[in-house]
Amino acid sequence: MNTKNKLNRLSFLKNQMMNSGANEIEDIEPTICQIFRDIFGIGSEYTKKADKIQNGFIVPSSVKVMYGQATKEQYREEKFKMYMKLISQAEAYVMVDGMDDGTIETSKIENIKTDEHSIFLSYCWNDTERANKIDEYLRKKGVEVTRDIRGVDNWQSLKDFMQTIRENDFAVLLISDSYLKSVNCMYEVLEIMKEVEYRRHIFPVIIDTNIYSTEEQIKYVKYWEKRVEILKKNLMGLGYTNGLALGQELKKSEDIARSVAEFLVNIADMKNPDINNIHEAIYQRIQMYV
Repeated sequence: MNTKNKLNRLSFLKNQMMNSGANEIEDIEPTICQIFRDIFGIGSEYTKKADKIQNGFIVPSSVKVMYGQATKEQYREEKFKMYMKLISQAEAYVMVDGMDDGTIETSKIENIKTDEHSIFLSYCWNDTERANKIDEYLRKKGVEVTRDIRGVDNWQSLKDFMQTIRENDFAVLLISDSYLKSVNCMYEVLEIMKEVEYRRHIFPVIIDTNIYSTEEQIKYVKYWEKRVEILKKNLMGLGYTNGLALGQELKKSEDIARSVAEFLVNIADMKNPDINNIHEAIYQRIQMYV
């Protein structure tokens, strides 16, 4: 399917949704998912995300409906907005792809740009002050910023919140020594790395420039390998039930230990902006992609 046909099908989808409205979203969901499969294939991140929206896996209000904390109308409205945003992102991707192979004029990409950008701010609490400055700057520019102080209510699951990182267009990662040794921060990194082209969606903010050194990278790999060893040793003394429950922490650390080297090499390979100009650099980068 060529670029023009892809854009025509996405445009058809958007028009059909606008005509039907949020209340009838469940009737056209099969069509939405099928068109994404036709355009991008079954294994595409766009197709996977459309399927997850249909099943309610990444719709925040889906759990609230079960407990009577949200109405079905609110649930449908949320789904509608998520599909519309996904279609706009897909249009941008197809346009850029067509621009790269010469099938579409560069100037035409302006027709689908949107000011509705969303960013997940991933940081260690030791770097809260710097995170606050980035947050304030981007929100003044009209960028939607997701972060823990607003995204998690009291007694809500932190794990569920961290998994929402892939629902955002981009992620800003404040990379420091504390960040690279934090289970929660690195768990967010693992969620990002599930995206096929995750490097296109992250903006590393390098606080500790020592990570560019291979020697320093090796230290972090050894740190996580050592943590895995310690957890394994401690879990051996527990009973089956307790060991099974706490074994999730071991698995998390094992996953981090397997991925940390790849992550460090990738972010060290990127041309990361000077930290003193990071706010403007992030905003300018958003404008290029969306």
